[in-house]
Order: sequence, then C-alpha cells, then structure tokens
Amino acid sequence: MNDITTIPPVTLSLSDKILLGFLRFLSRLPLEWLQGFGGAVGRLLSRLTFVKTCQVVRRNLELCFPGKSEEWYRQTVRDNLANTGMVAMEFLKTWGMPTEYSVGQINRVHNEHVFHEALAGGKGTIGIIPHFGNWEFMNAWVNQHTGPIIMYKPGKHKAVDEMVRNARGRLRATMVATDERGVKTIFKGLRQNGFCAILPDHVPHDNGGIFSPFFGISTWTGVIVPKLVGRTGCNVIMMCCERCSDGPGFEITFTKPDPEIYSTDIAVSTAAMNRSIETMIRTDPANYQWTYKRFKKNETLGDPYSNIRL
Repeated sequence: MNDITTIPPVTLSLSDKILLGFLRFLSRLPLEWLQGFGGAVGRLLSRLTFVKTCQVVRRNLELCFPGKSEEWYRQTVRDNLANTGMVAMEFLKTWGMPTEYSVGQINRVHNEHVFHEALAGGKGTIGIIPHFGNWEFMNAWVNQHTGPIIMYKPGKHKAVDEMVRNARGRLRATMVATDERGVKTIFKGLRQNGFCAILPDHVPHDNGGIFSPFFGISTWTGVIVPKLVGRTGCNVIMMCCERCSDGPGFEITFTKPDPEIYSTDIAVSTAAMNRSIETMIRTDPANYQWTYKRFKKNETLGDPYSNIRL
C-alpha cells in the first residue's frame, strides 16, 4: 500500500500552481521533443566554460579520470551536460504521464534474473541505484513486481515536489523521508522481505558516513546500505536505466555488486559499494551526474572546487 506519511505535505502558492500547470503541459509534449530541447540546452551550457556547473563537471572528470586528453575532457563535458539536460526532461515526462507509459518505454531488460532471484531469496533486497542514467523510468517497471520503499528528500521547488508525489502516488511505492524514521521503515520492510531502492552516492550528513575510496579518493560516503545489509542480511543488486543506443526507449540493466559489500566490516562493505558504483560509471562516464560536488568532503584534496566561481 502506498504510504507517504513520513513526507510532510506541501502547500502551493499561486506561483507554484502556475508552474505546476506549465510543467504538466510540457510533460504532454512528445518525448523526442523534450529530449531534443534538453540536449540542446546542455550542449549550449557546455560552451560556457566560465559557468559554475560546467566547471564542476570538468573538475570531477579530472579527478576521476586523470591523464585524459584535453579533447576527451571537452567532449565528455559536452556529452555529460547534454545528457543531464535530456534526463531532466525525461524525468518531467515520466512524472506527468500514466504509469503504463513509462513501462512501455522499457524495451529491454538485461540480467532480469538477478532481480527476480534477489526478490525470491526471502531476505529482503536493496537496489543500489547510482545517479546514472534515468532512474525514474525504472520505478514503474519495478512496481510491476514489488512495492518499493523509496527514500525521498523534498527539493527547493514545490511544484516539482508535487509532480513527484503525484507520480509515485500512482505506484505501490512507499516514500519515506531521509531521516531516522525513514531508515526504520526501510529496516522493517527488509525484515518482511521487501524491496528498497537507495541512491547512495551523494555526500551524507556528518554523522551518516565514513571516508572511503571512490575513484582513488578517500571521500565521505554514506553508510546506510552497509549498515542495513549488516543488520538484515538482505540481498543487494545494482540497477540502472539508460537510453537504448539503437533506437527509442530505454533499457534496464541488473548486476551483482562487489561481493565484499556483504562484509561485516563497515569500511570493507562501504569500499565495495563504491567500487560497484565506479564499475557502472566506467561503462559510460558521460551518463553520470557529474554536476554534483561529490568530493567536497575528502581526506586529502582539501576543497577541490574552491577555485570555481561564477
């Protein structure tokens, strides 16, 4: 049963309601139009090298892929920002359309047995979903097989939050806040052989992480997944959803994580989680969310973004 009681309701102002109406209108436009617009905006932004977002992407790529050619960095920044713009428009599309639309956009599922075997294990399952590709399209597909528990932190834009609420309210998903109460709900769900989707690759709060290698950099990393695995003995799978390279639509890929993620040593488990995320990113570096300051808290670099200005 859908349950969003841990997410406080939002009150929309008149301007929020107008924006929400406009976003809903845009979501009815053909997906190809929206993707074309988002990609064009991203490519334009990549030419404005003085813009903060462009500089953050470039800095992250330099940190994670040192020694690449200047041409590689320029092209990957361009591809990444174009992809980011397309993903934003795709999110809008899937939020504004019926669940059946999103399911119909999934053309292929690779290693689907990994997903079903984990669910059948009887121990609960965590799906690790890095900020890679388009994770929103997966929600509808997963909902056909299980009612996922999804952690959600409301953003700055109330109109967008309302769209997300309505979209996920059509599913069997249980949305929980990114706080202690939400973690308790996840723990209970895993104990009952439930499925939880977690995006673990953002910088956690001061009391929610440890330093762990990520692309060779000792980076502050969330430990919610290792802790839940240690307490419940649940299964863990990696999940991503990308555009099909040979035509329209999307394809989902399931893989197994580094086996050390099941270690009782939280440092070992966290490092294995990061390695699993790295492996996914390396398949297509331009498809990851490099606009985020992932390395702002680390043990050796200081602030690698300190020289970035608007």
